[in-house]
Amino acid sequence: MEIMAKLPTPCELKQQLALSPQVLADKASKDGEIAAILRGDDRRLLLIIGPCSANNPPAVLDYAHRLAERAGQVADKMLVALRVYTAKPRTDCRGFLGLLHQPGGLPTARKLHLDVLEQTGLPTADELLYTALMPYFDDLVSYFAVGARSVENQEHRLVASGALAPVGMKNPLSGEIAPMLTAINAAKAPHNFIYRDCEVQTTGNPLAHGILRGGQAPNYGGDVLARMTEPVIVDCSHGNSAKNPLRQRDVALDVLKSRKKQPLVRGLMIESFTMGGSGSLYGQSITDPCLSWTDTRNLIEEIAFSL
Repeated sequence: MEIMAKLPTPCELKQQLALSPQVLADKASKDGEIAAILRGDDRRLLLIIGPCSANNPPAVLDYAHRLAERAGQVADKMLVALRVYTAKPRTDCRGFLGLLHQPGGLPTARKLHLDVLEQTGLPTADELLYTALMPYFDDLVSYFAVGARSVENQEHRLVASGALAPVGMKNPLSGEIAPMLTAINAAKAPHNFIYRDCEVQTTGNPLAHGILRGGQAPNYGGDVLARMTEPVIVDCSHGNSAKNPLRQRDVALDVLKSRKKQPLVRGLMIESFTMGGSGSLYGQSITDPCLSWTDTRNLIEEIAFSL
């Protein structure tokens, strides 16, 4: 490997792009609410929503301001967190790999999470694709997801056990549930392992949970949900909607019906951006197609009405 550039340390980057005491306090309050929802102490829904990939920071911030206004109107029914996915998994490791891979990607990614918090107050979610980068974001990100391609990886399970934030474990691309449940159990347990340049010990992450994202077929049906022994969030996109963004509405409303019988369903994940579909327009997803803002606004209203 040829070294292209040396990264700042997590401490150095946190000093350069630091949270103010007020923002930190506000975030801590939202983090407590998210934890209460995942534990089942707060019966509101956790809605994690936003672009498939956060490739254009100005467009993400524009969307965040719209979402924050809508989130405030439904705060009694749900807590809304913004997807700010700065690293994107790719099976063949080609194509757009996320904001982190752009020039100056690491500070740009941290600044985007910081700007969302400072400007809108929305908690943010990101994918835990590169476990070594978690210390650069652990004070900012309120929710991490381990993706379908990473969930069976031992290092992801171990690092999740020491994360400060809740970590959602997706089912693998096959759609099988067992690997997801094993990952949750591993993340909840204490571990000793090597991380970065240290030997570390964790106490386990009590807020580790599952994310049902479908596979070769949807896996959000009532028969699957009835088998859940751990809290779960249903990803309305990916295999559950066959990557048709408009079908996310049907998935979401079906899940809310099942939630009345299965209280372990704690939230929904939806891919949405200002412009619908995918493409290169401002406010449009560069990766998977998303719901438009108009459709999103209507769907949030329907979800709130159904709760």
